[in-house]
Amino acid sequence: MDGASQDGIPLEPRRDDVRRAIVLSGGGARGAYEAGVLRFVLGELPKRLGWRPRFDVYSGTSVGAVHSCFLAAMADDPEACVRNMVEVWRNMSFSRVYQFGVGDAWSFSKSLFGFVTGSSVGAATTKSRIHGLLNTSPLERLVVEGIPWRRMRRNRRAGLFSAVCVSTTEVATGRTVTFVDHDDRQVPTWTNDALHVARPARLGPEHALASAAIPFLFPTVRIGDTFYCDGSLRQQTPLAPALRLGSNRVLVIGLRHGRPTALSDPLAAERVDLMHSAGFLFGKILDTLLIDRLEYDLGQMRVVNRILRAGLEVYGDEYLEQVNVQVKKERGLGLRVVEDCFIRPSRDIGCIAASHVGRARANPQRSLLGRLAFSALTRGSPENEADLMSYLLFDGEYASELIELGFSDAAAMEPELVRFFSS
Repeated sequence: MDGASQDGIPLEPRRDDVRRAIVLSGGGARGAYEAGVLRFVLGELPKRLGWRPRFDVYSGTSVGAVHSCFLAAMADDPEACVRNMVEVWRNMSFSRVYQFGVGDAWSFSKSLFGFVTGSSVGAATTKSRIHGLLNTSPLERLVVEGIPWRRMRRNRRAGLFSAVCVSTTEVATGRTVTFVDHDDRQVPTWTNDALHVARPARLGPEHALASAAIPFLFPTVRIGDTFYCDGSLRQQTPLAPALRLGSNRVLVIGLRHGRPTALSDPLAAERVDLMHSAGFLFGKILDTLLIDRLEYDLGQMRVVNRILRAGLEVYGDEYLEQVNVQVKKERGLGLRVVEDCFIRPSRDIGCIAASHVGRARANPQRSLLGRLAFSALTRGSPENEADLMSYLLFDGEYASELIELGFSDAAAMEPELVRFFSS
């Protein structure tokens, strides 16, 4: 099933020596940036390559899990996939995505009260959710109805990819659970890590929604006998699913600006004054929980690559074989040199969100309770950054700016992308 898209550009032929993965990270509404990068990689770059890139493994966490499922479901026509993805993001409206009413306030209050008192929060065997602050039913319908789940399985059977991985956090244990929809219906050799386990699954909407469920804000999701939430919370090694499934090329899209603010930044003093603000602190916590580990994990992989290359240069091919004899005993899986290409925002997304929060405040189109919730979420943030809302502002104008940023950042890396896909 190696056909061509509507524009006549063929899909990349399968190569036995290349097993390529795409790794998409978590970040709520920041995910619009991923859509912009993908628009360039799968929409524009193929005009330069002469073929449309193939991915053997799709691995995602949080909003990246939703995108991974969407990409796999339309792997037979990736150009149409990114076109539809961009359209969905641009048509989002905060007032439509979140429906916050009296019932939602009451449900969240019961959950919060149960958390404080230790009583039940409605997670009985008949319940599929533990309520969050925000009613995300419209957003969930996009996942349930917008992703052609049967088509994803047809594409896997047709050999257009090998596996889709969706990472979650198991609420009861705190460990990372990666659900793997693999072409042989089993999870290949996984490393001996008690805090990160893999489970074979026939992926569906519940897995993507569970991976994207930010605690206290979005409802947690029941899968089987237990509950799951955002996979980024405890995932120490975001690249692990792709690497453990044998990938030797990884395209990684990050959602954090590459130059962290120095302590001498003029915002520093203002940030100290705002440390009492719950919204401000929660935004910084989300930055740490959902984003920081990706860059650290990528750095560790590059260190291993340098060591392996040095050993191969000095001792030849036998070096890697001998090293892996012992490594496989220790971790269940050998090492390999892995090429990567990393794309991340050239601007601070929290600062971009701030201007759109100001616009939304000036033109409220929400219910009374919705306005109160919006006010509570944005209270205390400085005028020129809005980290918390950068994850929650599912708004077309905000998404459009992130899409354009992602597209331009990927375009600026065109030479590196060409080398990555051609090597």
